[in-house]
Formats: sequence, structure tokens, C-alpha cells
Amino acid sequence: MDLSKLGQLGSLAQGQDQFLKYIVDRVHEEHNDGAKELLSQDFAKIKNGSFTHDDMKATQETLMKMVKPEDIEEVKTAMSHFASQMKK
Repeated sequence: MDLSKLGQLGSLAQGQDQFLKYIVDRVHEEHNDGAKELLSQDFAKIKNGSFTHDDMKATQETLMKMVKPEDIEEVKTAMSHFASQMKK
């Protein structure tokens, strides 16, 4: 599966900024910097074409530990949507 085509989904930077804000708004405040760093690393991999499905799974596992309990299902849905967009 070639996930490097994610950049073809439109304005990659704008979408990444929106996704980052969405996630940061839903993690515990003490995890804001960690979530930003994790996603920034992933965005760099996406940009250079090295982001993989395994990276996506690892990110999701890590983020779920940071997300507020009341937002877990919503974030899981958003992450699934993000992953499905990567397959196109």
C-alpha cells in the first residue's frame, strides 16, 4: 500500500493544521506538546513519502493514551477517516 499519495488530497498543509488542532483540542492538556511532536513527525514522513500504515497504527495507539476519555470514540472515528483517505 503506497501511502505517499496522501499529498494528493488537496492542501496538505491546511489539512494537517486542521487535524493537529482537532487532536490537540481532544488530548489532556499535559499531552498537548507530545501530541504536536508526534503528529509533526508523522507529517514530515508524509511529506517525504516514508509514512506507512504501521506508522499510522503506532500513532493511533499512542494518541489514544493521550485523548480525554470523553473524546476517545470521536478521535478513533477521525483517525479511521484519516487512514481511509491515505489508501486512495
